[in-house]
Amino acid sequence: MSSLSAVAEVSTSFSQRLSGRYSGLVRMADAWRLATTVVEYDDWYIVDPANQDSVRSVNGSDLGCYLEELLEEILREEKGVWSTLVYVQELNNPQIIKVFHPRRAGCGCGGQGGIVPWRVLSRIKPEPVSHWQQESCAVDVGDSAGGSLKWLKKLF
Repeated sequence: MSSLSAVAEVSTSFSQRLSGRYSGLVRMADAWRLATTVVEYDDWYIVDPANQDSVRSVNGSDLGCYLEELLEEILREEKGVWSTLVYVQELNNPQIIKVFHPRRAGCGCGGQGGIVPWRVLSRIKPEPVSHWQQESCAVDVGDSAGGSLKWLKKLF
């Protein structure tokens, strides 16, 4: 790595890195492999975007166990070998991992704002992220006379 890229990496904030490029781990086997990889690195942070004041600092071994618990919860909800709920920045040298919960990942597609991760696992010291406000995924089906989502009612 050149000294210029090392300087750029160090000067990039948590928020900037958070909105950077990520690789989605589509196969659950890859997510399980990531859980064994993170143990090689110490000084991780566990961030709950719904409660940013409770950031936890853990070592790599504890993070690996924690990530396995998150994956088990995903499997209880999804049941399969495929997933689109785990994203990692720099697979060979993980810096930030975003984990989404199957029951909380539906807001973004409907134009109701971005999807907030369930947990963020980071080797970069986290800072408060202002746009991490839990958004409602409630669907307004309107009144019985027709309402605002007639197209949805036609499906049922």
